Amino acid sequence: MPAHHRLASTPILLAATLAAGLLLSACGSGPAGADMTDEDFIAYRKSQDMAALQQQVSPPLDAPLQLIDSPAPRYPSYLISQGTKGNVVVSFEVLPSGHVGDAKILPGTDPALDKPVLDAVRRWRFAPPMRDGKPARLRLQQTFRMAP
Repeated sequence: MPAHHRLASTPILLAATLAAGLLLSACGSGPAGADMTDEDFIAYRKSQDMAALQQQVSPPLDAPLQLIDSPAPRYPSYLISQGTKGNVVVSFEVLPSGHVGDAKILPGTDPALDKPVLDAVRRWRFAPPMRDGKPARLRLQQTFRMAP
């Protein structure tokens, strides 16, 4: 393949690789092993969430984005019998204080799954983001796989 064709496909390949990584992290896949405890899985999920969020920060912060508290959304018990499942994508703002400000669900999901995701993300806390020595605001997205 000529060099100019390889260069033209690089952004597409990079986008596909990032999308696959985000999808895997949101689907709850984790390291295999019978020894994995719930705490191990939670730590793994948080590390995957942070990696996906960190990739969205541009221009870079003075220090890496640090997620201090990230409660997971709870699947609504009343939906278990219906088997409702799907990906819920939330766009949210990280305020200079590290709290989550504006948060909204992007279209395309079952509305019954929206509230638990919004409730969880609104409780997330980050170390206050700084850019060039000044407090910064960030707009990020996260995908959650909701299933019974």
